[in-house]
Amino acid sequence: MVSPVCDSDDFPRQVYEQTFEAIFAYLEERIRTDPTFTPEDIRQFLKDAYTRQGDDWIGRGVLETKKLDAVVAAHECFLAEWEDDNKDASTGEHCVHC
Repeated sequence: MVSPVCDSDDFPRQVYEQTFEAIFAYLEERIRTDPTFTPEDIRQFLKDAYTRQGDDWIGRGVLETKKLDAVVAAHECFLAEWEDDNKDASTGEHCVHC
C-alpha cells in the first residue's frame, strides 16, 4: 500500500486552516455559553499572544509558528466580527481570514 504524499508547503497551510477553524469554533461556543466573556478578554489574550509571537529566540519551528499565527488570526477575526456586529449587523462583511 502506498502512503499518501503531502506537499511540504501544503501541510503547514492545512495546519493553519484546521487550527484557525477550531479556535474560531471555540470562540463561537464560548460567546454562547459564557455570559462573562467580553471583547476585552480577547484583547488581553491577543496582547499576550503578540508577545509570544515575538518571543521565538529558541525557534519553535514552522508548524508551531503556523499554529500560533492561526490562533492569533482567529481571535483577531472573531473580535473584528463581534465588534462589527455590535456596530452594524446589516453589512454581512467578514474578516479577511474567514
